[in-house]
Amino acid sequence: MTKLLARYQQPDDEEGPEPLGALCLLPGGRLAANGTRHVFVWSRASAELLEIHETTAICRDGYPDFQLAYDPGLGRLAEGHEIRSFALWDLAAWERLLVFEGHTESVRAVAFIGEDQVLSISGDSSIRRWDAWSGECLQVVATHPLYALADDPTGGRVAVAGGQGHVYVFDRETLALRAEHVLELAVAEHAPLGEDERRRIGIVWNRPSTTIRALAWHPDGEHLLCGSADFVPKMIHAKTGRCVRRWLGHAHWVDAIAVDAEGGRLVTGSSDHTVRVWDLHTERCLEVFELPRPEIEDVLVSEGEILAVCGGAVFSLPLPSPA
Repeated sequence: MTKLLARYQQPDDEEGPEPLGALCLLPGGRLAANGTRHVFVWSRASAELLEIHETTAICRDGYPDFQLAYDPGLGRLAEGHEIRSFALWDLAAWERLLVFEGHTESVRAVAFIGEDQVLSISGDSSIRRWDAWSGECLQVVATHPLYALADDPTGGRVAVAGGQGHVYVFDRETLALRAEHVLELAVAEHAPLGEDERRRIGIVWNRPSTTIRALAWHPDGEHLLCGSADFVPKMIHAKTGRCVRRWLGHAHWVDAIAVDAEGGRLVTGSSDHTVRVWDLHTERCLEVFELPRPEIEDVLVSEGEILAVCGGAVFSLPLPSPA
């Protein structure tokens, strides 16, 4: 059963709820998400809105494209700043600590490297390493445009991916390149969409591409899970780039991806307005949830359920039993 968990709409706002971006789990049973004008913090258990903070991010396309990141050691939250920068905030006091400037396109995601450094990726075709205390850019590595990041602190790696099917695996301390892969366009298989369905979803441009829009590490640490604009989520070997598994069924871009390591399930969110749950070890689809709008910005597995961001709201979805 799909359940509305949280959303925010100002009383005098006739445009509907404020669009939300990716979710971020916080200590103390809290859940955060960035909007187009605010950062929200809810109680994970009761869905009560605990905090609302004004943000300095500017969302050019009407949806937040920066993925919040939290540093549990020092209580810092990374959020987008203006159009091409990002900032660190003291979450408890909601005080802006530092702004990082240098990217020439929107910053999509960051990763904290201990207390002293931060990595960032952008559509400007670069990954950058920063001093977390001064804001100085320490290193720039040229890539293709980057839209997704998956950190692996235990393995000392960070994987990033984006335009033209490019996937990179870097040493997270030095940004030494460990592997680089180019994924080919997959052939999607899905039920045909009629004109009414296409109109309801809002699909105007339905051409697939190899752009990678979401990324996560497989629990075995040897594989990566990729959400792609060719409509087909994939599992690839992190060292060789060999595609091990494809999950077929989505009818549009795969924009979000999450892993339930304990139950061996993969969760994907697509612009076809569905969230699908798959068996991670086979290609079997376990469940399909239809959400009210096609803009599925994020999916997250937490406390035995799926949290999905769709159309300015957070929905709770039950996790189906493993295969």
